[in-house]
Amino acid sequence: MDGPVVTDFAHDVKACALGQALLLDHGEPTSSAPRRAELRELRETVRRMLKENGSPPQGKWADIALLEPVRDYKARHASTMLTFDAVVDAIGQIEAKAAQPASA
Repeated sequence: MDGPVVTDFAHDVKACALGQALLLDHGEPTSSAPRRAELRELRETVRRMLKENGSPPQGKWADIALLEPVRDYKARHASTMLTFDAVVDAIGQIEAKAAQPASA
């Protein structure tokens, strides 16, 4: 990460392959690289889409609507959310490490 911008992205999780592909497609470093707040909001939007009958993401994340049919398969919610949860968790770990004082 460079400040609030995600500058590099990769994952090796055993979860929803479609969710991984959709997130990776937009996670590549570019001039429109996602910011940490954007990824946190995306995770919440996907969670609401699956669990609360919420609307799918809009804009550059609109293709995540392909995951909308998973809503009907509650047993698949955890594996679908795993990629999104892992990215947000990794961001939190990076932020926590950056906030620690440097060792002497």
